[in-house]
This record gives sequence, C-alpha cells and structure tokens, in this order.
Amino acid sequence: PSPRLAGMLRSSVKRGGGGGIIDKMIPGYQDKIWAALPQGVKEYKVKSENDAFESGIASHKKWQGLLLSWKATEKGFAPSQKYRKPAVDWRRQMERGTMHYGRWYEGPKGSDFTPGNTVDRLENVKEPFTDAEWAERKQHRSWDIMKLGYAGLALFLAYRVTNEWPVVWCEEVSDAEN
Repeated sequence: PSPRLAGMLRSSVKRGGGGGIIDKMIPGYQDKIWAALPQGVKEYKVKSENDAFESGIASHKKWQGLLLSWKATEKGFAPSQKYRKPAVDWRRQMERGTMHYGRWYEGPKGSDFTPGNTVDRLENVKEPFTDAEWAERKQHRSWDIMKLGYAGLALFLAYRVTNEWPVVWCEEVSDAEN
C-alpha cells in the first residue's frame, strides 16, 4: 500500500477523542480501506499482527521454563538440617531468658562466673597467682626473650670472628711511571 494508506491503517490512537476527526467526517473509513486491499496484503497484516502477539507469548514461555528450572535448583541451596548448629548465641539466650552462665566447677576460688559470684583476678596485681599456681606455671616456662637475644648475639659474634674478610689494596701510582 501507498505510504498515505499505511498511515491511515495504523490502529493506534495518539490522543483521546473517539478515534480522530477523520472517523467523524467519514464514518467506517477503515473498513472501506480494508475491503479495498488485496487478499495477500490482508493476510500479511493479520499474520504479522498475530506473530507479534504470539512472539511475546513464546518469549514468555521460554523465560518461564528457564526461570522455573532455576527455581527447582534453588531448593538445593537451602541449608541442610544435618549441618545445623545446635546452639543459640548469647544475645538470643538473654532475650529469651534461657541464658546459661556457667557450671559450678568453672572459675577460680569457687566462682562460676554467674552475676555476683565472680572473682576479680586484677584485685591483687602483685601476686595474681597463688603459690601452687605459680609453682605449676614455672614447670612449663619457655625461653625468655633475653636468653634468645644473647644467643643471637653470640652467633653473630662467632660468625664475625671466624670468617675471613677481604683486604682491599690501594695501588699507588709512582711518579716515575707517569
């Protein structure tokens, strides 16, 4: 069809008002133009409009199948109850009122670290351990840093004493050779 006819056959209305002024001047003009078109053009127009509509449906079906297959694999990402940690953090325990503060055998000097039954180890900073604790700790002492430093210094001095050092000879040019 000619460009003028193609412009008239557009079915989209740009503004409101009941179809435009041509529809008011020539009622049923679109039907008259449609009847005048050859059969091949009519078939092409109907087929292209249907294909455009059905391509949206086909695209939707393709994406829907893809997304639904991903949804099926998403179930595998859920955390397994097999690996669930059977513990509740202390903040939730405090909120629920189920907080467990300790056992009777935990802590020094009869303390189990429950509120009001604690021992402050910093009260006696001069002797933070009892004599028995201190004797037990002395059995497991490791080298202190001073002994390690002295050993390193001894190794360095032994290295310096036992190695040969190159002697650099400065050659003086005599005046007779000049």
